[in-house]
Amino acid sequence: MPVVVELPRLSDTMEEGVVAKWLIKEGDKVKRGQVIAEIETDKATMEFESFDAGTVLKLVAGEGETLALGSPIAVLGKAGEDPSSALASATSAAASAPAPTEEAAPAAAPASPAPTRAPAVEVSSPAAVSVSEDERRIPASPVARLIAREAGIDLRVVSGSGPHGRIVKADVEGHAADPSNSATHATLSADKDEFGRPYAARGDVTHRISQMRKAIVRSMTASKFSAPHFYLTMDIQMDAAAKFRSECNMSITGTKISFNDLVVAAAARALRSHARVNSAYTEQGIVEHGDINIGVAVAIDDGLVVPVVRHAEQKTLTAISQEIRSLGKRAKNKELRGEEMQGGTFTVSNLGMFGIDEFTAVINPGEGAIMAIGAVREELALDEDGAVTRCRRMKVTLSSDHRVIDGAVGARFLGSFRDNLEHPMRMFA
Repeated sequence: MPVVVELPRLSDTMEEGVVAKWLIKEGDKVKRGQVIAEIETDKATMEFESFDAGTVLKLVAGEGETLALGSPIAVLGKAGEDPSSALASATSAAASAPAPTEEAAPAAAPASPAPTRAPAVEVSSPAAVSVSEDERRIPASPVARLIAREAGIDLRVVSGSGPHGRIVKADVEGHAADPSNSATHATLSADKDEFGRPYAARGDVTHRISQMRKAIVRSMTASKFSAPHFYLTMDIQMDAAAKFRSECNMSITGTKISFNDLVVAAAARALRSHARVNSAYTEQGIVEHGDINIGVAVAIDDGLVVPVVRHAEQKTLTAISQEIRSLGKRAKNKELRGEEMQGGTFTVSNLGMFGIDEFTAVINPGEGAIMAIGAVREELALDEDGAVTRCRRMKVTLSSDHRVIDGAVGARFLGSFRDNLEHPMRMFA
């Protein structure tokens, strides 16, 4: 009898998925445990291994199609069997299944949208730009053009007094001031430039919302509107950290320590002294996590993933650096396992490599705080003797859930974090 293959749950928060790529075709023979498709979930694109063996009778789901969990995606069976009856039975069973009651549904779980095919990308063709044969460039100074554009004056009705009839600033101002010219003030159309030529129209582009982007929308919206955020910003002197990093990279072979590695190490050790920041709010009470598992936000093409460095306060700087590098590489290649993105207790988000000096971040659900890291910048400053000197500084902003963390608690944590970076040898003494 044919077997219907259903869309599986491949992550703990997955509510729908997309068949990103089929690795089989109709008529192929499939073994149990064989990878038959790549499924795009809310966290990554993951391989799907078949639980059954048989011949592929029908591929129900098309590539790029968004489906709810449990939706039929393929039918396996013996060669020559008709998949219609099995599909009809599966569809009938799904339709007759009772809808979950309001009490049975998790309080924070958003409703799963009905299966829909991803919208096609539509691009409107640019409108043709028509320019008349006798239209010529009007000689005018840049200032005159600017004044005319702001006043809505068509330069074709202005007489130029400059060399070879060039229109200058005084010509435009004089034309505007003359009441008799009010009727000839041709207001420039929003669709045409100062020469009467229509602007090229560029159509909108609609992009399909990926499963990852949908998950980001759900979790960030829930966090922002349920957790009362407040923000603390601190400026940190980074000369000692820069020197320490340079010495590490000269003495350690095979590993290059980054400022972000130092940030994660400093945060982990500060959390060890300020356990309340390593906490989360729940309806049952404030959970103070025993482990310090630091999420490191990684930007990828589809959005953002947060792989987790577990037991970060117990690891050496070299181990932290190697793990972050490995997680980041596999994140960009969409090779992270689901468990590598779960269990975080605190998150670090670093946009310093993009030249961002300062920003605020939204707390990840299930955590009590997130720290936004800006660029390490060079500045001029006065030393203790009043002499001008160069120094390196970095701004960090702690976003905290006020249900868990008070201002003084967050400030003391940032103070310890700053001390760790301004005296890095203390972290590893």
